[in-house]
Amino acid sequence: MGIISTKLRNSAQGQQCQFGIPGVCNHNPETVVLCHAPSEIKGLGNKGHDYHAAFGCSACHEALDHHKLDRWEELYFWYRGVMRTQNIWVDKGLLIIPVDPATAKRRPKRKAKIPSRPIPSRPFPKREKERA
Repeated sequence: MGIISTKLRNSAQGQQCQFGIPGVCNHNPETVVLCHAPSEIKGLGNKGHDYHAAFGCSACHEALDHHKLDRWEELYFWYRGVMRTQNIWVDKGLLIIPVDPATAKRRPKRKAKIPSRPIPSRPFPKREKERA
């Protein structure tokens, strides 16, 4: 049995479908539910963890559950849907990622492939006060 979170499940209500499968998605927030992604513990009446899930409309959910897409497409839409949903949860404070700013590693700045140069601009006209 996966981890169950009522708050995560209820957060799907009224959301946009995060799968957005072209030609399948009905774009109806009223049909959106929390769709559990395939996992090692899913099956025989067990669902995966609630944090391994995505907001999905009834049409996208059915297409993914009944394997109506090619395997690579199915994996792509699951991955995209879960990523988008987790970003929403982080923004809403439902999924908290512990980060210590003092020890967090910052990504090194990459050098630009094209050298930067100043943007030429025209001089600003003088104001009335400055003209006098």
